[in-house]
Amino acid sequence: MDSAKKLTIEERIELHRRMAEGYRDAYAAQGVSDGGGYESWKFADDALYSSPYFIGDEVLTLRETSIQWAESAAMEAKAYSLKFPDWKPKEFKCWPADNGFVMRTRWEGHTKEGVKMGFYSIGFVDTNDEGLITRWETFVNDDEYGPFLEVALGVRGPFKGKDQYHEALTKALAAA
Repeated sequence: MDSAKKLTIEERIELHRRMAEGYRDAYAAQGVSDGGGYESWKFADDALYSSPYFIGDEVLTLRETSIQWAESAAMEAKAYSLKFPDWKPKEFKCWPADNGFVMRTRWEGHTKEGVKMGFYSIGFVDTNDEGLITRWETFVNDDEYGPFLEVALGVRGPFKGKDQYHEALTKALAAA
């Protein structure tokens, strides 16, 4: 897509549906842990990311982070699949609009011992008139996600700062 081309409202809504479904499909196929990404996700140079659970009160400019979002997603999927080999989305809903989309995903997996654990995540994604992501926010509920992380990574959040969660992922991967 030509990044200078402004999309019509209809084109943006369709793009946002493809973006949300591409996110779901990449994880459902369990290809993210092998570096597979969400093909239609393109970020503006000044795109921001925030999550009270993963980085506390910080708002990150994605191009300034030491680890790119695709690499981060791959690390996360690999680390989770060490303890939950079948971890993936079990339910997914998206609400595309002209300025972005909202996703609600139910993630579940079973430990090697057969224990099922899961959690919901909510993602808010804003885009500009060209369909480039300008802001991405992620929210999870610690009541379910905390115990899941204790099994998957040996720690639970909420995490503070841009590095604490990635350090937990790195430690879990190194221990494998």
